[in-house]
Amino acid sequence: MGLVSNFDAFRTVPKDLAEASTTGAVMTLCALVTCSVLFICEVTAFMTAKPRTDIVLDSNQDSLLRINFDVQFYDMVCDHLTVGVWDAFGTERMNITKDITKQRIDHQGKDKGNEYTEDELTELEFSEKSFTKEELAELDSDWSSTSDQFKHDDFSKVVDSHDFTFVNFYADWCPHCRMFSQTWGEFENKVNNDQDKIKDADGNVANVRVLKINCVDFEETCQEQKVQGFPSIRLYRRGAADAKKQGWEEFRGRRDAEALSVFAHAEVAKRHMHTGATYHQMFKEGCRLSGTLDVARVPGTVHFQAMHNNERTLNLAFTNVSHFVNTFTFGEDPKKILSSLPADYKRSVNPIDGKSFVVDKFHMAPHHYIKVVNTRFEITNRKSYQLTHQWNTRTIQRKQVPQAKFSYDLSPVEVVVRKADRRWYDFVTSIFAIIGGAFTFMSMTSGLVNFCGAQFKASINKLG
Repeated sequence: MGLVSNFDAFRTVPKDLAEASTTGAVMTLCALVTCSVLFICEVTAFMTAKPRTDIVLDSNQDSLLRINFDVQFYDMVCDHLTVGVWDAFGTERMNITKDITKQRIDHQGKDKGNEYTEDELTELEFSEKSFTKEELAELDSDWSSTSDQFKHDDFSKVVDSHDFTFVNFYADWCPHCRMFSQTWGEFENKVNNDQDKIKDADGNVANVRVLKINCVDFEETCQEQKVQGFPSIRLYRRGAADAKKQGWEEFRGRRDAEALSVFAHAEVAKRHMHTGATYHQMFKEGCRLSGTLDVARVPGTVHFQAMHNNERTLNLAFTNVSHFVNTFTFGEDPKKILSSLPADYKRSVNPIDGKSFVVDKFHMAPHHYIKVVNTRFEITNRKSYQLTHQWNTRTIQRKQVPQAKFSYDLSPVEVVVRKADRRWYDFVTSIFAIIGGAFTFMSMTSGLVNFCGAQFKASINKLG
């Protein structure tokens, strides 16, 4: 035994040479508390280790991608609602009916719905609420030059955006136009600044805009309107910009502000302009579409829109595709796999579900942008598609059909979720490091405190 004891690396100090101190006891307690707390934290971390994720190139070799959807349209009847899909290969399928179910739904009894009249459509489509501030500034501006900040590319839109538009077609080189310019400018400022309120047949103030068009810079527009002399002064009513129909009244009176005002008041007072129209639900019911689509595993777009049927022709440009998404997912039905996925990954399988997407103006539609990421869970031997989602309200051309679009794009990489690399010997090593480190640190601290205390006492004794 004596020979073996010579190899002792943990030799102890005889009790006669070791002295217990209050400082050492305090440090020992601190070390015990520290070790206990760190031990509990380390055990908890070991037992609840989070999965590790790796990003690798997508290994999915499937040729088809399944899309699961369940979408409610608030103001679209099932007889006119269709589903279509387009993909990056150029394949386009319209009016898909296979594996799709249509269910009629109501408006919660709040509104039975009714079709818009022509007057309502005209008033609502071209009301000020239908345009942005930038668009209104464009529509209200003079067409004096092609080099100003405006486009001046749609005269019909200018006419349709006002109840009446009083237009002075002129040419820079025309001497009569130059003589009339100051008078027209005074009249234009008076009407456009609401100093001269012009009323319709019902006594309501009409939206009358006075402007001028330079037929030198905008020669093509003047030719389309069949302007034959300068200055030509016309009062257009909304919807009357078609030169073939000649839906305007020519001013042929004296070229002074009073005559212009009398003419404008007399013509506007002949017409009933406003119906008090408001946006409302067009159909008596809505529609719920649910089903699956098998599409090529490339970027594409699923779209929902209205179309004519054998019994009824719609004005498709005014249909509303506002909707509520019950579910919109990819791959396997999420009801079957959600319970087996880690909690952090469940919410990314269906981030659109349970959300409403509504527009309250004509010629607008919600557009969704979805990034699809293939995800493999090695822990449970499952696959899932994780999604990121953004959307905006898309403004469309006035003659195009509104579509609720769900555009999707597949990521070229996949996420692999694996078990955390926590081994038992790493855990044991951490425990030993905690114990040894804590006691070593407290021992050094205790020694430092004792040394400083001894030096302080020596200094006091020397001074004494």
